[in-house]
Amino acid sequence: MLPTSNDDATLRAVKHPYPTLLVDTLILLVSIAILLLISSVSLGGGGGYVNVESPEGSFRYSLATDREVVAHGPLGETHIIIESGSAKIIDSPCPTKTCVHQGAISTASGWIACLPNQILLTIVSSANGEAEVDDVAN
Repeated sequence: MLPTSNDDATLRAVKHPYPTLLVDTLILLVSIAILLLISSVSLGGGGGYVNVESPEGSFRYSLATDREVVAHGPLGETHIIIESGSAKIIDSPCPTKTCVHQGAISTASGWIACLPNQILLTIVSSANGEAEVDDVAN
């Protein structure tokens, strides 16, 4: 038998659109929660690190602690600020200051390089390596 306009299933779908809207809203909210969880885990829940490589060696500092770091290169001192979960070079003895103008980095794919002074900053999530920190602010 072919469904008619008086069929119970047709009437139920037309009469009550709210259950579908509720299910769609729940699916959307669960999807957003999963995306937030994945992004939080990828940066270690805000517990990422900035890795500073210089001719003196490689040093890892927590992004959770605000501080100023000085890295020494062949041209002199490069000043790095770590604050609010990001890192940036604020001063360097290089001639073009490209590294200073690059701005702050805060994601695992972020990096800043001062090629003349041989300084490299990269962001590392705590999930990508051991959770050791080379320096602790007092």
